[in-house]
Amino acid sequence: MGRPEKPLALDAGPATAFAQELRRLRAGAGSPSYRELAKRALFSASVLSDAAAGYQLPSLQVALAFAEACGGERAEWERRWRAAAREDGGQGRPDPRAAHQARETRLRDAALRALPPVPNELPLCARPLVGRGALLGRARRLTDPAAGAAAPLLVHGLAGVGKSAFALRLARELGSGLPDGQLYVDLDPAGGGPADAAGIAGDVVRALGLPPELVPDDPARRVGLYRSVLRERRLLVVFDGVRHERQVRELLVAAPHCRIVLTARSRLLGLDGVRRLALPVLDRDESMDLLAAVLGTERLASAPRAGLLLADACGDLPLALTLAARGLAARPEALLAEAVADLLAGEGLFARLRVGDESLAERFESACHGLTPRARLALRRSAAAPAAPSVDTVVRVFADALAQDRAAESMEELHDAGLLERTDVVGQYGLPPLVRQFARARAEQAAPGPDRVPRDAVVTP
Repeated sequence: MGRPEKPLALDAGPATAFAQELRRLRAGAGSPSYRELAKRALFSASVLSDAAAGYQLPSLQVALAFAEACGGERAEWERRWRAAAREDGGQGRPDPRAAHQARETRLRDAALRALPPVPNELPLCARPLVGRGALLGRARRLTDPAAGAAAPLLVHGLAGVGKSAFALRLARELGSGLPDGQLYVDLDPAGGGPADAAGIAGDVVRALGLPPELVPDDPARRVGLYRSVLRERRLLVVFDGVRHERQVRELLVAAPHCRIVLTARSRLLGLDGVRRLALPVLDRDESMDLLAAVLGTERLASAPRAGLLLADACGDLPLALTLAARGLAARPEALLAEAVADLLAGEGLFARLRVGDESLAERFESACHGLTPRARLALRRSAAAPAAPSVDTVVRVFADALAQDRAAESMEELHDAGLLERTDVVGQYGLPPLVRQFARARAEQAAPGPDRVPRDAVVTP
């Protein structure tokens, strides 16, 4: 059983009024036991219980520790405490346990100096985020824990649509109410990080300050420790660039005070209990806002038609627009209209969208990695077709013997790879213009010869 609540002082002075506020805050946090609060606040349960008794105004350190352990804002509660201290003027009843509270404050300060810092691993967002206000609002509602533990949120969409930038902005908004830290796990294979759930779990618990000798070698026990730690903390965890369900399935826990955000090109339909948010390309006005953010409003205003042509050629894809704008911004002396015309000349815009170590072509190559031969052929045929790619079109292009459901599987595979987008027409997909250029260039580089349907695609009579 938890420590029983001490009776509230009856003098109704500033100390008692402040104690009543602390009690309301604790009730709003679900009335955690003082033993639970002690784990978060690093003060004993007796000191925290005294703070909410109202016989004497607690010290500022105790008041802030109590408030933060219940999810209160530090600045707001410091303001309240100082107002109560001015009104109280030292008139509260003498409390013989004040010396004990002061001693605990000194011990807590020493313990805090010995603790590792609260993790704040969210990286700087490398690209401007424009036009996502409504979607951010929807994402906040989807992660609202009003009905209990919030479900993990998966943000998915085309390659280059800005999933990471969106997730980082959302994470910064959600993280302000999670005082135990923000963790970021980059699952891009190029980063060299762990690829399996046990490896990821080990990295997370070590980032939270657990000594290496306390992290189990057994994969199952390591994942179990990760789950236990999340249940005791108020944390935000971002898994960026999930490639398949196995990477994260065991890590998606319904921790009552944590938020988990994932990004992936795929919808990861094999995951249960996950809320999904599809991130579309920008509309044309939003594309112009993005160009203005990188190029400058005045320069874009000098040649608005050039900006519209560039947005159209990029298919309003945020990464393509950002890379193009950065390249143009590096040539401030060039007339924007002429620079855009040079960039759009020819058929290989996707290959020119490279800035430093970031390249759109490499992003598309990464999306193609792991595609089945059937899906690769579907992409080539879709890029060569004059009409929008659809299940019916691919069936006609492949062979009469190709079953329609297998064609649908190929198109869904391309969609989950972030290379196709859905349209409002059932069975029809949108092929972004830069993906079309990319697929055609790959086809030209392939060995000459007629395309062949994979052997397993033919239905045997």
